[in-house]
Amino acid sequence: MEINTDEFREPGLYLLLPEGRRIALTQDRIGAFAHTFEANLGEIPLEIRSAVQFEACPVCPERAAAKFCHALPATLAFSDELRDFRSYDRVSAVYRDKDRAFVCVPETTMQEALQFVAILSLIHYCEVGRKYARFLHGVHPLMAPAELMARVHLNIYWDCKGDRDRIASTLKSFSDEITCTCRCQVSRLQLICKRDALVNAFVNTQAQIECLALTESGLLDELLEESLAGA
Repeated sequence: MEINTDEFREPGLYLLLPEGRRIALTQDRIGAFAHTFEANLGEIPLEIRSAVQFEACPVCPERAAAKFCHALPATLAFSDELRDFRSYDRVSAVYRDKDRAFVCVPETTMQEALQFVAILSLIHYCEVGRKYARFLHGVHPLMAPAELMARVHLNIYWDCKGDRDRIASTLKSFSDEITCTCRCQVSRLQLICKRDALVNAFVNTQAQIECLALTESGLLDELLEESLAGA
C-alpha cells in the first residue's frame, strides 16, 4: 500500500477502507463534538441521561458534580460513521501523534484500530485516566498488546524509581481504576449506540490493562534485562 504522509497532517487516526473511502478520527473533530454534545445535553432522551451508565464512574473524583462522563463525547464523536462496521472488518490504518510521529499499519481489524478512541478518551478526557497519563507515554493505538504492556511497565518502573513495592501498588491502582472506567464506558456505549467495533475496542483495552498487574514481576525482570542488554 502506497501512503503519502502529506495527506495525513492532523494528529489522529485515519482508517483506509478497501473501497477507497477514508474516515479521519482527529482530535480536533473530537474536541468540536464534545463542545456541541455538552451544549445540547438536553436533547438526549431523559431515560438515557438518568441511567446509571450515563453518570460518571464510581472512581471519578468529579462524580458528585459531573452531569455526565466527560470521556463519553470522545467515544460518540464518530459513532455515525462507524455504525456499519463489525469488529472483525479489515481496515488499513494510519496514525499521527501530536508531535507528528507517523505510524502505518497495512492491515488490521476495526476493533484493534479503534483502540485509538479508547486510549484517547481515557488519557485526555477521563479525570481518572489523566492521573495515569504519564504511564502511557510512548503508547500509540496501533501497538501490539505485548508492546503496549511492556511500555506501560517500564514507564511505571521509571516513575517509581525501581521501588518494587511502589511499582506493585501503582500497577494495582492503575489496573483497578482504569478497568473500572473501561467497564463503565462499555455499559454507556451499549446503552446509547451499541456499536460492536467501538465496544470491543474498549473491551480489548480493558483486558490488556487487567493483565498488567497479573504479569508484573516476571515481565518487569525480562524487560529490564533486555533494556540493559541494549544499553
